[in-house]
Amino acid sequence: MATVVVCDGDAAVRAAVSAACADAGLDLVAETDACADAVELVRRFSVDILVLDLSLADGAGERTLRTLRDESSKVRSVIFTAYAPDPVSLRALGARDVVDNRDYTRLGHVLGYLRDTADRDTGHTERRLTSHEVVNVPSRWRSPAGVAAHRDMAAALETLESGDSVLAVTMVGLDTLADDVGPLLVADCRLAMAGALRDELRVQDLLHEEPTIDGFVALLRGGDERAVGAVWSRLLAEVRTQELPGEVRGAASRVDAMGSFDAVSRSVGTLRGIGLESPSFQSV
Repeated sequence: MATVVVCDGDAAVRAAVSAACADAGLDLVAETDACADAVELVRRFSVDILVLDLSLADGAGERTLRTLRDESSKVRSVIFTAYAPDPVSLRALGARDVVDNRDYTRLGHVLGYLRDTADRDTGHTERRLTSHEVVNVPSRWRSPAGVAAHRDMAAALETLESGDSVLAVTMVGLDTLADDVGPLLVADCRLAMAGALRDELRVQDLLHEEPTIDGFVALLRGGDERAVGAVWSRLLAEVRTQELPGEVRGAASRVDAMGSFDAVSRSVGTLRGIGLESPSFQSV
């Protein structure tokens, strides 16, 4: 599990950031309000991620970044602050990202992405975690692109077991663009999102169209909650990279004693009820 140190001068903010780190699946090593302590903790525990404020008890956060850069530290630093006058210079000092300290949603996305990069670098990638061994891996499941038709989902659901996960995904806000760019471009955007999702799935995972949400359902065979979170974080990062219009929404469920059909119904039903002002992701 990727490790993190939180360094902020405000105790309430430290607690909130620590909670966000836990939600992102990170192992919190320590909290501090001092530059020197942050550097020492990173050194001592070979921490993967550092969440750093700029205004600290013993000086500016820039000093911490500079020290870690000069030591060629591999820690992934995130600046979480109310005031960042020059984000470019902070990145030059080694910061991976700069996040406004009012935007905990974006902080969660950044932490999820950095967690995944840390896991990949150490050989502990979340996409390889499984709740059980998966056998009889399908070959692209009846579709050269790896995105199967909705009519094939019933057969695919029979391959799921208790402990597997279901992730329903769609993109909202595209319909408002249809009059300006045309329905074909809107369809292309949805397909681009599907392609990005397929690329983030493992070979044994299945992906199906789901017309009731104008989106897709991913069946994560052997994937637990953390695997779902890792897929979701990487999908958001890829959508941002491609600069796709609209906003991605998702809902996930575990397959339990009620069966795989029920898990899909919960995920899709939750997603159909998510409005534009609702959270981007829900686990049901």
